[in-house]
Amino acid sequence: MLESIENQYQKIGYIARSHGVQGEVLIISELDAPTLFDSLDLVRIENARGDLVPARVESVRVQEKHNRLSFFVQFEHVTDRTQADRLKQYAVYADREQVEHLLDRQDDPVDMTSFEVRMNGSRIGTVEEVLYNPAHPILQISTRNLEQLLVPFVDEYVTEVDEEHRQIHCRNLEQLGDV
Repeated sequence: MLESIENQYQKIGYIARSHGVQGEVLIISELDAPTLFDSLDLVRIENARGDLVPARVESVRVQEKHNRLSFFVQFEHVTDRTQADRLKQYAVYADREQVEHLLDRQDDPVDMTSFEVRMNGSRIGTVEEVLYNPAHPILQISTRNLEQLLVPFVDEYVTEVDEEHRQIHCRNLEQLGDV
């Protein structure tokens, strides 16, 4: 007995537009998985009739812009811009088992409460709470002086999260207050 399309395939995004003259397309992902195409060499593109047509992935470049993942994908059978333009707005599907396996490998967010915060080898304090806002998380740190320090969880300040040793390594914290 054949499985339904919904059980067999999962929508992973849609083709937003063509890119360049070699037939590359921009796929906007519906999944938060930067490694999505690492294990996908074959996807299905839904055509105007609703059929899922196989498309072999030749190459992929990942871009994160405005907190959204997009993929520049070159399909084997698309060789020029005209062919790529015909795919605009079509949905892209992948084998459900491959996608679910990939998503299962992604860990749940780490609870960083009580992580030790360090800068230049010195202990700065301990994470008391992680505050979530639309732009990025903010670490509320209780410093050695028992003061509160709010640190945006961005590359400017956080250089590494060491889950094994429960430490967060930072830089530039002097910009945020007395450290």
